[in-house]
Amino acid sequence: PLKVDVRFRRDIVAAVGGVARTWPAVLAETMAALLPLRATVVKASPVDDNSTYKYHIKLQFESATWEVAKRFSEFDTLLQSLGSCKYGALPRLPSKTLLGSPTAEEVIAGRKEQLRIILNDLLGRPDTRTSQQVRSFLALDSHTGTAVRSLLPEALRTFEDPRFGVSDFCVSPGSNLILITHEDSTHLSRLGRVWSVVEPDELGAVHLWSQAGESWKRMYSHTYGIKVRSLAWEEQSRHLFVGLEDGKIEVFDVPADTMQPAKKASLELHHKSPVTHLSVSPRRLLSLGFDTAVRVIDTTSRALLCGGRLMKRLRSESDYLSCGILDDAQDRAFIGTSGGDVFILDISRNPPNFLHTLQFGSHSVAKMCRYKDRFFVAVADSIVVMSFEEKGKEENTSKLGTYRCKYLPEDEVSILSVAAAPERKLIFGGYSDGSVAVWRERQHEAIIVLRAHSNDVTQLAWSGAPPWGPALFSGGGDGKVTTWLLSGSDEDLTMWSPQGIHSASAADAFDAALLGTPYCDTSAFNSGAGAAAPAVDPDGLSAFEPTFGVGASSAGGNDGGDVFSLSSSKVNPQALRGAGDSDSEDDIANAFNDVSVWRG
Repeated sequence: PLKVDVRFRRDIVAAVGGVARTWPAVLAETMAALLPLRATVVKASPVDDNSTYKYHIKLQFESATWEVAKRFSEFDTLLQSLGSCKYGALPRLPSKTLLGSPTAEEVIAGRKEQLRIILNDLLGRPDTRTSQQVRSFLALDSHTGTAVRSLLPEALRTFEDPRFGVSDFCVSPGSNLILITHEDSTHLSRLGRVWSVVEPDELGAVHLWSQAGESWKRMYSHTYGIKVRSLAWEEQSRHLFVGLEDGKIEVFDVPADTMQPAKKASLELHHKSPVTHLSVSPRRLLSLGFDTAVRVIDTTSRALLCGGRLMKRLRSESDYLSCGILDDAQDRAFIGTSGGDVFILDISRNPPNFLHTLQFGSHSVAKMCRYKDRFFVAVADSIVVMSFEEKGKEENTSKLGTYRCKYLPEDEVSILSVAAAPERKLIFGGYSDGSVAVWRERQHEAIIVLRAHSNDVTQLAWSGAPPWGPALFSGGGDGKVTTWLLSGSDEDLTMWSPQGIHSASAADAFDAALLGTPYCDTSAFNSGAGAAAPAVDPDGLSAFEPTFGVGASSAGGNDGGDVFSLSSSKVNPQALRGAGDSDSEDDIANAFNDVSVWRG
């Protein structure tokens, strides 16, 4: 069932491969941003048989002026057509009446205003504004006389294992490798060990892909009877670390000549609980587990450098460690939790020293990403922009802004992944409904929203240079990792301002926020001395706890405390612990031959 879908065109291959490095300049000659366009819904009039109304849209582009008249049903058809062509986060039409079409004047006036807002939203976003559907709907091509090319990202290739969803992946052009881990994400598989005992099955896989000329080859594939949760690739040593559902981390050496991984070690770090995150540098590996444990090991000797458990610092016993950033240069680890906290730890000592806590409400911190002098936190339905302070100045960490998508609200979707393209000043967010949103660095509203997958965009990565870039990689719950070409110049990716409505204030506020003036509501965010966090032990991280079942009382976490709820893809490690399982930290000593037993 494994396959790679390659959809290259000769011109795109040349552009992505670096042969035509002036690709944006070439596009600029054939694209128009349509920024001078003016459009407004001027009136509504009944159709000939008075059964319904049509809405008149007046448009102007430079010296050309024209008018189109559309029924409510034609707006509906337009949105459905956009949705079928992978445009995401589209506006929604007002609800239809139960008994026939509305004819009351006040209802028609309200609907006219709603359609005006929808029209402005479609024209505001560069991707929908330049879509063939909107251009045809408004008769733009026949009146502007300007060539317009769609800005919707184009799929170049797809790597797929349809048996499983994508849990993690890494793109390494320097090693000529795309490394992908998969896990079964069906409802029954969410029971983890419980289900595997009842019905042993294939629940996870690892695949390595490599490019040879214009073709791709799967160099390695291995299927597991348990889920494969995470991976980390250290390019310098060519070491691959694979985190499994049972708490083990398998270490592989991948030779450059054969590309065939050779297993070197299996580290038991998380007491049979899933490995939720792995980050690696040439010196250290950061491992986070569902058992609330933090482990930092030496990548060469595989010796335990520091670690412990964060149970006492979590808000609820059902919370777990969800994601992390390894700041190797400053000996720090940023650790996100399912309860909405980010802990900053000093990992230069054992046990790690607690430095600071950031709080982001009650939603899970799904992913974090470093970007220039700041870092991004994907939480709820938004990407929060935080300042990245030097070691010792963590209390100065401040909120700089927020990226959101208007029609992807938190009561319907959640954001699962985040990435950035520094050279193009673009930010990417992946959502639980399969959408990928794109923001410009200084615009608070998404400029492009693509339905990249059928569900759960679990990982995003940007490759900015040849031979594989510039391109965006996305991995989804449908088992696909897809490469997307993003075309367009800075002007093409500019938000359109509707005639007669001044919407610059919001953008200006966000610009100011990114320049240092907070503009977003910080009621759900706490930092510094005012944060509700356990007392800090100045001599060390006293909140690390080496046993299960100890922590703050439940504060009403997700799923009402039902750890086996099908709405949750995680299982409480306390519920999975068998009668013969040990709570002792001594179990970890067997994984390291040259390290004495450490007690957290």
